[in-house]
Amino acid sequence: MKNDLAQAYLLINRGEMQAKPLVGISACLCGDRVRYDGREKGLPDLIAILEKQLELLKVCPEVAIGMGVPRPPIQLTLNQGVVEARGIQSPSHHVTTALQNYAQSLIKSHTHLNPDNPVLCGFILKSRSPSCGVGSTPIYKNDRQTGFGSGVFSQQLQQQLPWLAIAEEETLLEPKHLQDFVMQSQVVQLFWQSTLEEKSGIANFHKQISNLLDLFPASLKSKLTQLASDSANRAPQHYLTRLMEALQTAQQ
Repeated sequence: MKNDLAQAYLLINRGEMQAKPLVGISACLCGDRVRYDGREKGLPDLIAILEKQLELLKVCPEVAIGMGVPRPPIQLTLNQGVVEARGIQSPSHHVTTALQNYAQSLIKSHTHLNPDNPVLCGFILKSRSPSCGVGSTPIYKNDRQTGFGSGVFSQQLQQQLPWLAIAEEETLLEPKHLQDFVMQSQVVQLFWQSTLEEKSGIANFHKQISNLLDLFPASLKSKLTQLASDSANRAPQHYLTRLMEALQTAQQ
């Protein structure tokens, strides 16, 4: 199925892309010394591959909200049923709201509603980070780990941009997953490129990816076709979210 998906996408990717898809990335993965301990944790081989196909936007949420390098570490803490980002040594150091606000600012700057900047098509995030982890970050209660969750920043991305291609760096070390992620980012870019150019963009985009849609189960393809025909009555991201869910399921 994965090879079929890749071949199908090649059929729709002949000159349509105006530029590389814009993908956010945790700055520490690019070698920037922005971690709490000031250590370098870059992945130069992975970055070299990514830069050939994607436009990378380096981001460190913790530095962006004014936390220095080095800095006292934070962790996810369960407090009265709510997961918060607090200092390990100083629990009163509460940065949840600041991280959420920064995420909102970044999202606002790189969506289809802001014509001044390219649309964000994906995000590569540092695993286990209290700001950036995606389901891999330890959550603590009374100094004991109670489970895993997503960092405050990445959680906002997932909630506000459910169609976004998102992956942790460890996942992308597997070539097949890397190929899947790049493809998802390209599909997102092609969608916004098509829909922002004309009012009938979603219907035209749906036709443009017919080779890809033919690989989905008939019932799912039918639902997407109905969404495309009804696109005038819905926000464009509704169709894109359903499409990305279908694509990610097909790539499993």
